[in-house]
Amino acid sequence: MASDYGDEAGSKMIDDFMRFAERMGERAMYTRAAQMQKAFQNATRSAQEIAGVGSDEHEQPEWAKLDMQEFQGIGDYDGIKGIIEDRLAAHGVSSAWFPDPETGKEYLLFRIADAKEVWQSFAELARETDDACAKAAEKIREQHEKEPSRDRDDRTLDERAEDAREASAALEAERSTTKALSKEPRFQEMRAK
Repeated sequence: MASDYGDEAGSKMIDDFMRFAERMGERAMYTRAAQMQKAFQNATRSAQEIAGVGSDEHEQPEWAKLDMQEFQGIGDYDGIKGIIEDRLAAHGVSSAWFPDPETGKEYLLFRIADAKEVWQSFAELARETDDACAKAAEKIREQHEKEPSRDRDDRTLDERAEDAREASAALEAERSTTKALSKEPRFQEMRAK
């Protein structure tokens, strides 16, 4: 799978989507993919702004920080961080994560000199998100075709309802015969005048 993208980030994205789909369902996976794609696109724009694309060259600090709050709002944030780290590493970008305890935000720290590689990484991830999500969905379907889920009950709703009624009646009958006939002492609060 890494050969599909040339690095580990693409295969991690597919695996991440597959795990998410297995836990939350295919529709939730597509929703999450759309959120990730939008966040990647926004991070691309932010990295371009940090690098000063389209602006005059001026004295810039050596390091920049990219707000990752949008990614934090998406499920399995740690998995997304791994995908981002792998893609940045494939571009030769050294980065670090900085959690700000005061605001609860986390930032991606990188050198300004690497800003172009950072925005290219996020742009690539944004482009690859739909494809990775589709591949994950296809693999999930293939798995379900090979091994149909054992959790699924093939009985009709009426049959399951009848079984539930019978089980409920059996429990009720058992409960009425096992009820103790003796009464427990009742505790009362006594007050003195």
